[in-house]
Amino acid sequence: MKKIAILTIMAVMSVAATAQNIDGGANDLMKRVSLQYQKYATLQFHYTLKTTKDDKTLGVSEGDFFLKGSKYKANFSGIQYFCDGVSIWSYDKSANEVSIYEYDPDDDQNLLNPQRILKDWDKHYRAKFIRDEFQNSVQYSLVDLTPKTAQSYYRIRVFVGKTSLKIAKVVVYEKDNTIYTYSIEQFKSNIPLDDKLFVFDATKHPGAEVNDMR
Repeated sequence: MKKIAILTIMAVMSVAATAQNIDGGANDLMKRVSLQYQKYATLQFHYTLKTTKDDKTLGVSEGDFFLKGSKYKANFSGIQYFCDGVSIWSYDKSANEVSIYEYDPDDDQNLLNPQRILKDWDKHYRAKFIRDEFQNSVQYSLVDLTPKTAQSYYRIRVFVGKTSLKIAKVVVYEKDNTIYTYSIEQFKSNIPLDDKLFVFDATKHPGAEVNDMR
């Protein structure tokens, strides 16, 4: 679920314009957000993930995300993911083990496939404007995205800066009452990102066990 959620953040930032509005001007808002983010050739941000259930905090973790076209790099919960648009590397630091998979943008089961999430966005979600609210003196617009087909989650709430049109938070509500709250920090765009960043470098991980599934 964490892998789906972090890619949902990217999807919302990249193609929010295609979300189907059901009321409250959500579609217009997301169009403006999309126009803002589509100008970015690259994205980089740090995020903090807070997991709660039944008002109890289950854990807090941090991660970083990098995006350049179909290439991406992400890390969370001790796992690093690299994708160069051809292959995907999943590196478990604690076990010093890396698994390699073929990247298929049309594979529905590929949970680390950003293009699959971006594709036909309006066919998968409905958007609804909830309200405007202030947090730390900053005004945000809240938009709920609900999946059109059954998922493990029933709602994704997006916090959009009223003035900046930048997404500051994404909250994923699971059906078992687990809530994943991603706070977006240190957002950067249109910065140079070397293609080597998106490829697993075995020389930096000597002795790593390799499982090539391609």
